[in-house]
Amino acid sequence: MRAGLFVRSGRGQGRLRELLARVGALGVLFFLFAAPTCSKGGGDEPAQAATAPGAPASEGANAVATPPKEAAAAEDHTPPPGLDVGKLDESAKKIFWRVVNQESSICGKAESLLASAKHDPSCRRSFNAVRYSAHLADQGYTQSDISESLEKRYRGSNIRMLDVADAPMKGSPTAKVTLVEFADYECPHCKRFQPVLRQIVDEFKNDVRLYFKHYPLPQHPNARLAAEAAVAAQRQGKFWPFEEKVWDNQDNLSPAEIETIAKQTGLDMAKFRKDIEDGTVKAKVQRDRVDGQTAGIQATPTLYINGREYTDTKDTETLREWINEELGR
Repeated sequence: MRAGLFVRSGRGQGRLRELLARVGALGVLFFLFAAPTCSKGGGDEPAQAATAPGAPASEGANAVATPPKEAAAAEDHTPPPGLDVGKLDESAKKIFWRVVNQESSICGKAESLLASAKHDPSCRRSFNAVRYSAHLADQGYTQSDISESLEKRYRGSNIRMLDVADAPMKGSPTAKVTLVEFADYECPHCKRFQPVLRQIVDEFKNDVRLYFKHYPLPQHPNARLAAEAAVAAQRQGKFWPFEEKVWDNQDNLSPAEIETIAKQTGLDMAKFRKDIEDGTVKAKVQRDRVDGQTAGIQATPTLYINGREYTDTKDTETLREWINEELGR
């Protein structure tokens, strides 16, 4: 397991210089880390096919535009209506204005990202991208970091086809936004992500539905057994209460403890013991693993929003932003 992966190590020196310029005489060094994940072990080979589509992405998701490489002679430093950049310090503002003037429209039109956000009401995603750029600049991201984040979040056309036909679901069946989580019960970062997902499902009662898919990692000895037990609990209509107790007891998921959790959940123990040994239960967990491998999952937790991989920090505020964008807000 690799906790706290630093995903921008290749640009460390350039980023450090920009950060030092911002903190000045204080001499305080800080680094921005990607959301921690549990990395899969070696030896996993990608599978061949997935089976069911996620919901369509929001407007312009398939438009890929090549950002201009050189800044215009005179940058536009007027933000679009509704966006306040006054809280940015001078260094962050310089980075922000360079990004939004040099990046192109998210909707693929021949204009800058900033011009698109200000003058193209049909391309709401450009405004969202400008707002996101301001947020990242405020967090100390470099220009190249922001450009990379924009590419992942807004320009990618890779919509994953995920099979959720037999996955447990909570939320509104008619929701406009479909979340699909791949998780490992012994991954501590997965456990920390659960309260965020619960809050989001509660907050967007009519607009979000969440599917859970099992992705036990080979280095976690009890993760697969816990996943198979959760499938057995699902057969009795008690997946979600069982799952919550599993997360609560993550540090001790021995076979004896899993039996205790099953009893505490109120399962029919004779049926539970029979189902947990059933080959179809084991096959269900393996199918989820294959789906994850097909999607290219490298670590847990991994979340998809309407078929697009969620590439941001796994906190409530940031996830809420992504969902509001899918809802056109």
